Amino acid sequence: MKEKNVAAALAAKGKVLKDGYNQIAKKNNLSAFTTCQGFDCRTIITFNTSAGDPLILKSFVQQEMIKRGILWGGFHNVCFTHSEDDLNQTLKAYDEVLSLLAEALQKGNIESMLLGKPVVAVFRKVGNVQKAFSEKELQVK
Repeated sequence: MKEKNVAAALAAKGKVLKDGYNQIAKKNNLSAFTTCQGFDCRTIITFNTSAGDPLILKSFVQQEMIKRGILWGGFHNVCFTHSEDDLNQTLKAYDEVLSLLAEALQKGNIESMLLGKPVVAVFRKVGNVQKAFSEKELQVK
């Protein structure tokens, strides 16, 4: 890891994706609705409520990225072996998808463009976990 300066390589690759995403969002007049932020080596794409339900927006982007061969979950988790071609393929997909997102937001029909159910929040605030899961419920049978 030290010999090949992996940490710096990951940061550089992540910065390409982060800056590229934000430039593409700006080009499509989406900067007010979505941004890529975080440490260069591990960034996250955020959607805010000013354009609609963030989970609908995320679902649309995920659907369209996957159609273009990019397994996408709302964040960048780059690895050392990602090539310049990999990064360019991802940015090309973002260019196409964010253009479609802008068009769908203008028309107000983004939810109708989803092919399945939208993603749902995974992490939720819970109350008293001890109460919710009694020892009896947690016992292995």
